[in-house]
Amino acid sequence: MSGNVVKLSSAQIVHPADRVREFIELAQTQIDALIPHPAWSELVWSVGNSFLTKGQNRGNRILAFVNRDATISNRQEVTGGALHPAIIGFAKAYCRYLHTTSPVTYENTRKRLDAVQLIEAAFRQLGLDPAIENLNVVVLNKAVELAREGVGAGRHYQFAIYVQQIHRFCVDRQFLNAPFQWKHGVRKPKDRTEEMGQEAKEWREKKLPSPEAFHALAHIYRNAETLKDRLFSAVCAICIAIPIRAHEVLQLRLDCEVTGKTKVPDSDEEIDTYGIRVWPGKGNPPQVKWVPTQMVDLVREAVGRLREMCSDARETCRWYEANPGKLWLPVEAERHRASVDLPLRDLWQILRHEPNGAKSGMVVTAHWARQLGIEGDNSGPRRSMVAVNLGSLTEKMLSRMPKDFPYYNGEPEQRYSDTLIVAFDNELTEHRPVRFVVAKATVQEFEQWLSGHDNGKKPAVFERWELVERDGSPIKITTHAFRHWLNTVAQFRGMSDLDIAKWSGRDVAQNKSYNHVSPEEMLSQIRQALDDGNAIGPMFDAAKVQGVNQPVDRREFTEAQIGSALLSDFGICVHDYSLLPCQSYGDCLGCSENVFVKGDQTHRAKIVKRLTITEKQLDDALVAMGANYYGADKWVETHRRSIERMKQMLAIHDDPSIPDGTIVNPAEVSQDNAVAMAIRDRNALGHEVNEGDLDDDPDLADIMAMMDED
Repeated sequence: MSGNVVKLSSAQIVHPADRVREFIELAQTQIDALIPHPAWSELVWSVGNSFLTKGQNRGNRILAFVNRDATISNRQEVTGGALHPAIIGFAKAYCRYLHTTSPVTYENTRKRLDAVQLIEAAFRQLGLDPAIENLNVVVLNKAVELAREGVGAGRHYQFAIYVQQIHRFCVDRQFLNAPFQWKHGVRKPKDRTEEMGQEAKEWREKKLPSPEAFHALAHIYRNAETLKDRLFSAVCAICIAIPIRAHEVLQLRLDCEVTGKTKVPDSDEEIDTYGIRVWPGKGNPPQVKWVPTQMVDLVREAVGRLREMCSDARETCRWYEANPGKLWLPVEAERHRASVDLPLRDLWQILRHEPNGAKSGMVVTAHWARQLGIEGDNSGPRRSMVAVNLGSLTEKMLSRMPKDFPYYNGEPEQRYSDTLIVAFDNELTEHRPVRFVVAKATVQEFEQWLSGHDNGKKPAVFERWELVERDGSPIKITTHAFRHWLNTVAQFRGMSDLDIAKWSGRDVAQNKSYNHVSPEEMLSQIRQALDDGNAIGPMFDAAKVQGVNQPVDRREFTEAQIGSALLSDFGICVHDYSLLPCQSYGDCLGCSENVFVKGDQTHRAKIVKRLTITEKQLDDALVAMGANYYGADKWVETHRRSIERMKQMLAIHDDPSIPDGTIVNPAEVSQDNAVAMAIRDRNALGHEVNEGDLDDDPDLADIMAMMDED
């Protein structure tokens, strides 16, 4: 039997492959994002202008549609093959479409492309045609498996999420030949800010600058001689005093200093205040970050140093703003503006190349001009350069000016001439400065100054100054470490979460990532609060008993009850695990050894969330009890008790009469420790040890007298 197989088709049937093709055509022809339309077919997209990140070099940001076997050098040179032809169109359309409908940062856009590359690699390893409509469970699982290679648990989890997003995207748009439900199955890493133990402690310490790092920065700040060291050490002085981001400090305005007066709490005394006005950009309002009193003199000095150091570059900016299209020349060289050529000697004096010798300096200057392709007069001995063409010099120099000049970051509210930190081109690198061209200080330059660059070929500032940690290891610090340190200090000193968030310029929910207070430090905070009298609740009542000849010191008595400081959703567990295991595991709300900090917005948010869940559980339990489910009444009782306690916690958080930072031990809990039971028994008997009790009870007086004799 023979015959032909005919594919049945209908105008009403749209195959998944056709949907994918239409999606690619839509993104290619109708969406104007990331790159111009003619650049669609290019393997590497230059997308720097599509992501406006403050203080960053956006010119080197690319999306390379290559497979996972390819490599990309620091100079953005790609070595290796492209993505498979069956999937590269989808990869480009996916990135371009989502950048329009759901824009994210450049780093997260790269992760979207990484997820497509993982799926393409999974197809190839399984020997399947890497068309997106052929996606299946095996391919996705293989992609998640490949994502684990060479990365940590956190990064692996992120890759798995982005792979899952592609699957969800394809299912929602009916791109798959055989649609299916799927989840990546990678466990979310634990929140390291809440982990305990030596490993967690070391991780927290790595996030924070060491005392030696601060000592080293102070030494560099006081003894720096080069412009680069003097400038970035002054930037560090500002970062140490206020929680400011690297890009924010590098784009401070000339009038950033703010002064005022404020009243001392609980007093009519007025004191002077000093702060730094920060402009986040993108239409966000400015914010004044107030400087702690102890750091005011340092920050004033640092701002003054930056203002003085960058004055020449700022003056050049003003000249260019007043004379667009012309080349800046110093006063002594203005006489050459009407001529065709600028003598090489004058150019050398402007650039200040090799200032120790005119002959060698002019040779270096001539070499510099030739490298840039600047035309000149080569009529000197042995065809040496004696002058440069002024028109050619103007063209080359103006082409190197910042693309957003004269408006800093392209924002009309701030000009380069109004910016605190402005330098000449190459002035903050190892190259010779070019005084015709101005430039902004970038986050990359700041990071490289702190941490080094190019695999050690350009060492960090600490290595150049031969400064090390106490154990002899290299000092390592990042631009973001200052914010982590300041937030941890603020948390440790009792500043509320809301104040820390406002001071840092972020949402309260993000505070946790910057809080590296260890359990040991938290324990000391609780004990300090007891010493200061900022603790309320049954656990702390015994320490307030006043009488004669107490057999145990009050501090020792309270410390004996506080053996740990373990975080939970309901507060801080202070149970002493060295004496006894937890007797009320899972019932933190009903435990007498649970405390919380009044005003802790993170704790309040967790209680509000748990209260909503428990109220829903109570409703379900009431329905079950009405249906005569066995044991439902016990759940009703438990949920009601939990709701009552959580409402009590929220009432304390909202009570203005209780100062923020007070350590609170909720009353009327179900599980008592031995001390709490003794206190309750004492109160039931109506006995409070005082001098009157000794007079009324002769037996007790005899006992106390014998203790005195001993």
